[in-house]
Amino acid sequence: MSGCEHKISGSREKIWLPYYFEGRDRGLKPHPYCTECGLIKNLSSERPRSIGYFMNIIAELGCRHKVAKIQTRLIALEMERQALDDKFGMDRKQQEDLFVEITTRILNIPARAVFELLT
Repeated sequence: MSGCEHKISGSREKIWLPYYFEGRDRGLKPHPYCTECGLIKNLSSERPRSIGYFMNIIAELGCRHKVAKIQTRLIALEMERQALDDKFGMDRKQQEDLFVEITTRILNIPARAVFELLT
């Protein structure tokens, strides 16, 4: 993903897109976007989580499964590379799906084991 600092478009320059609240369609709403990379800002009711939250999940996985320090480091680097902490364009569901994909690939554990800790 990009390392953009996300400069938000002005209040007059917004894109009208569908708006969802608590999983239900609520019509159209103006969405701001980044003038540098063009990414549209997420206005979902599910706010994204910080990287620290996901690192705590990895620590809990370390108690349940054998996790080497290098595996923890690889997961952290991959989360950084995939811009998992980009709160501008990613909602919580997208973050969780990406985290599960990264974690199961590196640790070779079932996705169910990771999903149990996310809820």
